[in-house]
Amino acid sequence: MSSIESNPNPAWKSEYPVCQSEEHKTSRRSFAKFLGLSVVAAAGAMLAKDKILYRPSTGKKVFACSESDLAIGDYKLLRYPTNADPCILIRLTESDYVAYSQACTHLSCPVHYNKVNQQLVCPCHAGFFNAKDGSVISGPPPRPLPSYPVSNTSGQIYVG
Repeated sequence: MSSIESNPNPAWKSEYPVCQSEEHKTSRRSFAKFLGLSVVAAAGAMLAKDKILYRPSTGKKVFACSESDLAIGDYKLLRYPTNADPCILIRLTESDYVAYSQACTHLSCPVHYNKVNQQLVCPCHAGFFNAKDGSVISGPPPRPLPSYPVSNTSGQIYVG
């Protein structure tokens, strides 16, 4: 046997003090720090997602239609609060109008109005919303549809 093979601790090992078996170990403190930062990052991402998907009203009013153009139980599609945001205006009764974002709160598929059931229906994953208040009736949507104020000024219907 040579002298290199018989020496259990060769000289080069003293220059590298970290044992190979310990170099992949993580301390509890490091793991806890990593876990804590991961939770904070995930929570921040979820809050940011909700902020991005929910766009509060811009304060401007958009002309939708004349009162005589929309019969009871009918709807009109428009863009509000920006030109990139689909919106649906529904005339429920003689004097009740509601407006919602047309993007489903599940995966942003466009919702459609079902006059017979007075529901907004998302055909992508069978989500159903109450047309009177935008609340979720059934399906995977996690929250109600964002609603927008509607005003009637001398027979002219405005959203916003």
